[in-house]
Amino acid sequence: MALLPLLLQLPPPEEPAVPDPEAPLPPATPAPDAADLDLRRRECLHRAERLLREAEQLATRAHVAARWAAALPALLPPEDGAALPTTPAGQALADALAQAADPDDPNRAADHARWLRGWLRHRARPLSVEEVTRYRRLRAQAAGLLAEAAALAPDQAPMLLEMS
Repeated sequence: MALLPLLLQLPPPEEPAVPDPEAPLPPATPAPDAADLDLRRRECLHRAERLLREAEQLATRAHVAARWAAALPALLPPEDGAALPTTPAGQALADALAQAADPDDPNRAADHARWLRGWLRHRARPLSVEEVTRYRRLRAQAAGLLAEAAALAPDQAPMLLEMS
């Protein structure tokens, strides 16, 4: 008996207690704080820009490494002491190795060639699996932040009221 007044105020049992997620808020709901939404929109844009810049750095490294890898066969000194090719790149490599030669140290040219092979292979090294994964995650996070910023844009305010 004590709860009868409350029971009479409840919606009918056939009406769901939780409204459809697509249903708009009741008409008496106040408008959202425009300054807070604008702040969040600017934060999203700033973070997305930073993430895209980081992803761009990884992409640049990948492209530079691919170019080094394409040039690698022409740049690598032979490991077995074979003759260098008679191309301009081969001649430049021969000149560089000749400059590294030292009459007092017969191993210097071989050491320099070994170092050069390692350095060139390092430059041509593609991104690791972890770096490629990071690149994809950075792009996905930035896309999400850009979508959130677009939804929070001032011209989207009527849509926000409908969605909320």
